[in-house]
Amino acid sequence: MPVVRPLLGPPVPVLPALWQAGGRRGVTAAACLVAALAAGVAAGRPDLGSAAALASFTAVYGHALPHRRRAGVVAAVGAALVLSSTLGALTGRHPVVLVLTCAALVAAAAAAAVVWRVGPPGPLGVVLVAGGSSALGTAPGGLLPHALAAAAGAALAWAGCVLPWLWDPTGPERRALEAAEAAVRGGSPPAAAARAVRLADVAVRSGSRRDDGGLRDRLDDVEARFLAALPPAPPRPDPAPAAGAGVARWWHAPAAATALRLGAGAAAAGLAAVALGLTSPYWAVTTAVAVQLGTDARATRTRALQRAVGTAVGVLLAGLVVWLDLPPAAGIALAGLLQLAVELLVAAQYVLAVSCITPLALLLVHLGNPTTTAGGLVAERLAETAVGIVLALAVGLALLPRAASRRLPAAVREVAAAAAAGDDRRLHAALDHLAEVAAGARAELLPDPAVTAGVRRARAVADLGWGLLGARARGDAALAAELARRLTAGQPAS
Repeated sequence: MPVVRPLLGPPVPVLPALWQAGGRRGVTAAACLVAALAAGVAAGRPDLGSAAALASFTAVYGHALPHRRRAGVVAAVGAALVLSSTLGALTGRHPVVLVLTCAALVAAAAAAAVVWRVGPPGPLGVVLVAGGSSALGTAPGGLLPHALAAAAGAALAWAGCVLPWLWDPTGPERRALEAAEAAVRGGSPPAAAARAVRLADVAVRSGSRRDDGGLRDRLDDVEARFLAALPPAPPRPDPAPAAGAGVARWWHAPAAATALRLGAGAAAAGLAAVALGLTSPYWAVTTAVAVQLGTDARATRTRALQRAVGTAVGVLLAGLVVWLDLPPAAGIALAGLLQLAVELLVAAQYVLAVSCITPLALLLVHLGNPTTTAGGLVAERLAETAVGIVLALAVGLALLPRAASRRLPAAVREVAAAAAAGDDRRLHAALDHLAEVAAGARAELLPDPAVTAGVRRARAVADLGWGLLGARARGDAALAAELARRLTAGQPAS
């Protein structure tokens, strides 16, 4: 049914597939959240338990990274979430200041996520933590205990993320290789197989020093088998005008454009919620950020629709939980189950994931500050969600609508030039930049047909470029020469 699928999303995968996608992350995040809440209740300070639990969202970041890089990324994310929690608690009594603070945090986190390639959920974490902390009712004199509790929650999450290194030091690299082998063996579409092989190459080359060489041998084998599936050359562009023709300015750079778009959307949604007299404008800010994080134009529009459906269901569930007035132990257990469900579902079934994360976020606030009534919660959150969706789409359409596509042709040319020059450092930087620009071009809400063709070409160039880097790193001259030939064969003269 053509209407039901956009509304409800794809069918839920089988449990083994869900576990493979998010099981380890979900168990770690749920355990950290439950421990933080339980410690707060046991100490007679459930508000501090909620502050620590919100900061423990640190645990959902970085699980696909090799342990060495994971430790640094998760530590940086934890510090950012502690800062967000503290600022949210500090500004919670001043709605306009809170909204502007959240928007600034979102813009900074969005730029950092692009530059350092942090990965999902990107800037969404800072606004969830800042907004939730603002609703805990922290008094000015309680700001230091709140910040210390948040720091403890983030530290617990960091420990949970790096602990598997003790017994499985090459686990992330091995799982990335297994995914690449399955993609090549199972006849996945070329783009999906290329991405899996590329991720495996990056994971193994930057992974644990405890590898005895077996992982690198397997990587060589899977890349050799994948070579046969590569196209003879990237598709040549049509003689029509290049995608995104126009002058590229500094604000069209991926980090700047993403930060401006998300920050402006967050501010507009939050200020509109304040103007309408809604009591929790941070929820409108959160919705606006979530909607704008779609991976491409169609995903952004679909995500807005699915966010509305999932939030409506989730708010009704949250209202039921508040109405039931569960004892603390039951509330903590439910929060842990919801966190686990979110991580299992978020990559495969966004509607159900939102239906879980909405009551989770509201339950964390209710456990720390149980003053909300069920009826008021449902009406307010639905209104704030609507405001966030409308403003997010409006800003996405109006602000820098062609920022990334203006830079796409030059980014593709730079990759081919770097490959021809034989400069691996330059090629790596060019491929990173191309990935950022192409991601931004895919997310444009009203893409030009030429942009779509340009994105396809960029994907083909990137696949060949990353393969070329891997071949050169292993000293495979024959494979490197073949990949370089294919890469430059489709590059028009500039």
